[in-house]
Amino acid sequence: MLFKHIQLKPLIIATAFLMLVQCAGTPKKQVSKADAGNGSGITLDINDLGEGTEIMTAGQELMENALGMVELTNGDQRNDSVLVIAVHGYESKGYEWITGLKNFADYYGSLFFYRYDWEVCPDQVAGDLAAHVIALSQKGSYDKILLFGHSYGGVVLTFAASELGALSADLHVIAAPLSGFPSLMDACKSMSYDAGDKLKYPHWKKSIRVIQHKTVHAQDGAFRELAADPQEIDLPFYMIKHLPPTMDGHRLGHNWSVTWVLDQHIGKPHR
Repeated sequence: MLFKHIQLKPLIIATAFLMLVQCAGTPKKQVSKADAGNGSGITLDINDLGEGTEIMTAGQELMENALGMVELTNGDQRNDSVLVIAVHGYESKGYEWITGLKNFADYYGSLFFYRYDWEVCPDQVAGDLAAHVIALSQKGSYDKILLFGHSYGGVVLTFAASELGALSADLHVIAAPLSGFPSLMDACKSMSYDAGDKLKYPHWKKSIRVIQHKTVHAQDGAFRELAADPQEIDLPFYMIKHLPPTMDGHRLGHNWSVTWVLDQHIGKPHR
């Protein structure tokens, strides 16, 4: 998760990698469009996922689904005019999504969770994701498309922005190391870096609105040991939102940023 040429002590590097739940490992595989349909048609009633002391088990159940789109239903509630897709991070345990997605299910009927192979390079996963989004958008009459990507999933989402063509969509990128992790992604030869050693992304159309949600560098357990904040990057964001350091009296860190952003979106207050 380090920028190229940044020199940090080995102990700090090791600690940072252990703390980054969503972004670790070395993506190597290539993904094919055939893989995109592996999880199509899977449905999961979100009311079956527990919260509180059961939230870790609920997260595991969410992540055990096959690759592809998992539709999250809410009893007999039918799909509506808004398509919502959530994209997890690297080695996600799933629990960080449970509270926010259950709250979303009370507002949106077309709710999906995108499962992907995190050993695949993010630009390759992006093509797979975009194919799913376009296919879903063509199946329904949606007035709005919302995508939420966390951590490594936020990197995937930002690469996918350019592949959505003229589709009109809001992409919410949460606590994502958009500037890149060269030590993590060196095997991803299709990706390149600019003169400042930050990841380069293809341009996206104006109909795609990318909103970046940034955690406080010093409060994010995944980033705070790094000399530079990997969320810092110059991209044509529609908006940049800075998350507070705490939520309901507790530290607002890397994973709980998902709950904050999703709840803020539907107007559910947190302190």
